[in-house]
Amino acid sequence: MIVWRMPNRESPTHEQGPPQDADRRHPPARHAQDRPGVPLAEQAAVALRRSILSFALRPGEILAERRLERLLAVSRSPVREALARLAGEGLVRREGRSYRVAPVDVAELEQLFAFRILLETAAVRWAATAASSEDLRGLDAALSELDDDLTPEERLDLTARLHLGLARASGNRFVAEALAGLFPRVTRARYLELASARTVERADDEHRNMVALVRDHRGEEAAAIMKEHLERTRKNLLDSLDAHAGVRAMLGEALA
Repeated sequence: MIVWRMPNRESPTHEQGPPQDADRRHPPARHAQDRPGVPLAEQAAVALRRSILSFALRPGEILAERRLERLLAVSRSPVREALARLAGEGLVRREGRSYRVAPVDVAELEQLFAFRILLETAAVRWAATAASSEDLRGLDAALSELDDDLTPEERLDLTARLHLGLARASGNRFVAEALAGLFPRVTRARYLELASARTVERADDEHRNMVALVRDHRGEEAAAIMKEHLERTRKNLLDSLDAHAGVRAMLGEALA
């Protein structure tokens, strides 16, 4: 079982690791459970991913392998495999022999959400005329999994499935491919936005409404809900980043 062990310290530095208050808010090991048959590298990746997504590990923080071995209580090989996996997801960057938590580019997030609004409003308009029975069954199956007890990671995966399902229902594979390429670049910010129960409940209702409108061939109404949904999500994400302890200083002037 992987257990994230926070070192005792009175005045944490940026290089030393995640501050204790952040660790209490988002315990990294909560979902890194001892699961028979699950490789240690995968468990290590789960624990590190949660720490990065919740900002327990801050943007720009150095990830020394020896320190991670101690904190995760695993050997170097699983740590290296986990870091390589997270590098592929864009959450960490390799710098020489070490890794660093990837920075958050707020200007890029603004541009990504502007592109998502253009892309996804067009997608639901097209889906209202092009969606097949199979597309609708897939969307219904995803909606049936919406639940208050979902973990943030599970909810991220599920909402991505819903948005990608709507994009695929447009009948244009390039729309779905473009959207799939965007999601890894906004995962960390989306994770913060899921902390609000009221936001989650409203988003669930909007997802249900959009699917219902697509089924009824009401593309313009579905597009209007999608636009409102994404614009509010963008605002909530930026507010979450701005409010999250310590993040403003690490993002520099981008939030000013």
